[in-house]
Amino acid sequence: MNKLLIFLFLGIASFGWAQPGTTPVKEVNGKKYYEHKVESGNTLWGLQQAYGVSVEEIVAQNPALKNGLKDGQIVLIPVTQASIAKIPTESYKVKKDETLYGLSKKFNVSVDDLIALNPELKDGLKKGQEIKVPAGNAVAENPTVANPFSEVPNPFVTDTITKTDGSKEQVSFSFSDSTIRHIVMAHETMYSVSKRFMVSVDELMRVNGLKSTTIKEGQILIIPIKQERVDRVEIKPVPSGYDPNGNEPIVFERKEQYTMIMLLPFSLDGGANASRQITDLATRFYMGAKIALDSLEKKGLKMTVRVLDTKNDSATVAGILKDPKTREADLIIGPFFDENFDQVAAFCKMNKIRMVVPSAISSEKLIGNRLVYQAVPSSEDLMESLAEHMLVANANDKIVLVKPEKEADLPLYESFKSSFLKGRHNVTLIESTMATFSSEIARGVNTILVMPTNDRQTAMKFMNALNKVAYKTNPKNLYVYGTKEWSNFSDISNMYKNKYNFTYASPNFLDYYSEPTVKLNKKYRELYRTDLNRLAVHGYDVVNYFCSTFFLPGKKPSCVMTRFELEQMSPSDGYMNSGIFVIRQEDYELKDTEAIDD
Repeated sequence: MNKLLIFLFLGIASFGWAQPGTTPVKEVNGKKYYEHKVESGNTLWGLQQAYGVSVEEIVAQNPALKNGLKDGQIVLIPVTQASIAKIPTESYKVKKDETLYGLSKKFNVSVDDLIALNPELKDGLKKGQEIKVPAGNAVAENPTVANPFSEVPNPFVTDTITKTDGSKEQVSFSFSDSTIRHIVMAHETMYSVSKRFMVSVDELMRVNGLKSTTIKEGQILIIPIKQERVDRVEIKPVPSGYDPNGNEPIVFERKEQYTMIMLLPFSLDGGANASRQITDLATRFYMGAKIALDSLEKKGLKMTVRVLDTKNDSATVAGILKDPKTREADLIIGPFFDENFDQVAAFCKMNKIRMVVPSAISSEKLIGNRLVYQAVPSSEDLMESLAEHMLVANANDKIVLVKPEKEADLPLYESFKSSFLKGRHNVTLIESTMATFSSEIARGVNTILVMPTNDRQTAMKFMNALNKVAYKTNPKNLYVYGTKEWSNFSDISNMYKNKYNFTYASPNFLDYYSEPTVKLNKKYRELYRTDLNRLAVHGYDVVNYFCSTFFLPGKKPSCVMTRFELEQMSPSDGYMNSGIFVIRQEDYELKDTEAIDD
């Protein structure tokens, strides 16, 4: 299987500050809304400033806001001409074979917003076509634009909210200028503080008299905010069988017959977002899933399976969710891609349907939704789990964390560091840089050099630098811990990887010679007359594990290449998969360190 496919499917992760142009768009009753996911530090005033939509309009669409904003809460914000106009644009000429989906990823914008900026795109893309795209290319960072509310002196805002029982309640919001003192934590950057409190980096630097964006642990920052006050009449909640926003354990009734929906991007009819590679990805996944379904049926599971083609298109997904039959599902597996996640997750939350995400997803996506299950951890989650593993397995070794030079790799660095420091006991973590790590190498001491980067050039630069100073000790005492992406970096000599005991955390490990793999491959060949690949095994493991766990209690599911260790992040959140493999290159082969130790 093409390595690109494996990376797309098992290593998808996304980042971005919620703002028009990067926030997912959802259609409700014919109207479009931005789906803003609340983070700690967000305020109603900040939402008004970011989206150019008044507090009155936001509260009218989200009555629950009378209780204040909560971490992980989804807020629907009307898409208006004013909010679309907040996206700075520039001209772009469409190249051969480019798709709407590809352009949305390239310019960090939703497909819906691309069409809003270019209504003619409803008829498809053409080579050489001139279109409007967000200025700043792929990562336009928090563009500063005029806001019609920025000059308003924050008067009292009053709104009448209609409750579900038809009665009304008067609610008033007031805002006043205020500041807070924030103590910088170890993992924080100026950007993350800006994102958390919805205050621009420029404003933070101005208020604090800073000339650089560099901040350090323990530093005190003055954060300008709008202090909110909500005046309302207390109303006792009406008890119900299932509360989408509750935190109590969810009870699912046992059934004779279950229904599962698989959302797969086959794109069988073509279309603007069709891709042979993605179609192949979906097909391979389904081929493995089909074998699992046949096995589950033999174990006594009665289940109706609906396999639906999403066409890799958000409008198609929205149409599927509008179908009344979709509400009858007991489990939805999918979608594959991040831009369709929020609308499916919100649908499952409201309709009490368990949702399994088969591609890599950040644990942050699980906040506030007890129905979401993470099948593949993100790169950041892998680094957190690796740190937890090393606290136990390498307690007597010297552990050196090397800070990568690329900004895109800093989340990996911070994930490892925060997880390690949070769980440390008597284990010391030495922080170093590309220029200084060599000073930590000493003869006769097992030294683990953790280099958290997904960047090929950075990895090569590090390995070349290490090779120049490795004479200081026996190579057997040196261990390089990178990321799973390094296994595809052919530019790094396998000799170096083998020499320095290259190790990384992975969400899966496929041993083609193990008994379970040989057995599955035999069945796969019988059915499809071709050899098994990783995506097919992934489809088998996901369907077999989750269907067994949910619908066949007492039947222990067996997996071929995945280690599912699910834990609920909190009573109100979804389930994170913390099961990882720590893989090491030994004798020019990749091996599971757990098996090596045994």
